[in-house]
Amino acid sequence: MFTINTPEKYINEENSILLVGKYISDISKTAIVIGGKKALEQAGPNLFTSLDEAGISYQIELFSGYCTKQAIEKYTLLTKQTKAGIVIGVGGGRVLDTVKAVAENIDLPVVTIPTIAATCAAWSSLSVVYNENGAVTEFISLNKSPKLILVDPKIIVEAPVRYLQAGIADTIVKWYEFVPYVRNEEYDFPLQISLNTAKLALTILDENSLQAIDDNKEGRVTRPFKEVINAIIALAGLVGSIVGERHKTAIAHSIHNSMTYLSDTHESLHGEKVIFGLIAQFILEGKPQSEINDLITKLNKYNLPVSLKQLGLENNLGKKINEIATRVKVNPDDVDSLSFDVNNQLIENAIKKANEIGEKSLNVTAI
Repeated sequence: MFTINTPEKYINEENSILLVGKYISDISKTAIVIGGKKALEQAGPNLFTSLDEAGISYQIELFSGYCTKQAIEKYTLLTKQTKAGIVIGVGGGRVLDTVKAVAENIDLPVVTIPTIAATCAAWSSLSVVYNENGAVTEFISLNKSPKLILVDPKIIVEAPVRYLQAGIADTIVKWYEFVPYVRNEEYDFPLQISLNTAKLALTILDENSLQAIDDNKEGRVTRPFKEVINAIIALAGLVGSIVGERHKTAIAHSIHNSMTYLSDTHESLHGEKVIFGLIAQFILEGKPQSEINDLITKLNKYNLPVSLKQLGLENNLGKKINEIATRVKVNPDDVDSLSFDVNNQLIENAIKKANEIGEKSLNVTAI
């Protein structure tokens, strides 16, 4: 048995922000709009015009900080007080994860409008919960996906290119985290769907990422740019929406989650930490040095971090690596089917080695 939890509608079109009111007017005539200050400054004027023209009344609430239990409770209460019939989230992963959890709490439909393409949060039926200090504490599996995901590439192209690069990194990881769970003696249908979807995303990124990064820098909405957004939000989101009976530990993401407990890393983005975790995973797997070098070469081309220093970790590095590795949760049942060993000491060794190789590549590049 497995489930696929997908949104009702996904739109990636220029100026689609102008049609939000049209898309939701049959669902509700009352809405609460929750978004970050910058996101609302960017998307708000056209969004509010669209809602006004559709005769939808709305209340605006500013969001800041992390998706925490307290934030979810706060915006759940505010949403109840407004008697809104639909929740609209505008911004990045933190606000979108919050509004998805809020809508789940009170059984309302939710619309996600991402203003950056740094993760698949706009799509996924999951909310990542942090504490007030920015450390990952839990994951809320949601029963429903967004009613509508509205991606306007004219908005996303205005965001700093670093967000797109982080989204590329987060999406690259998806296939590599799942493929080690393939076992010749067992046909795992949901795993195969996830793998094939992740592989399609990886192919799109290989073919379009460099051009999309250049287009983002120049503010151009092009086919490669839109395809990369689709890979980051829709395809990576779909990978996470397929849930089988067998739980699988995502090693690179587990390393990321542990890193969030170190405040030094808080200036780095989700995808930036995750992709470093993938280098460590390659080492755990015992991949040939040539494959590790190829990955790092690709990441250097995308201007993604390959060393701990690039993630903000410098002083007392040995202690911090040990802290990261020790906090990674390794469930023996989850990793039992892997073809390589995983434990906290091996993770610590892999992080050290990944950092050494990454630093060396940067020194070579600088020459």
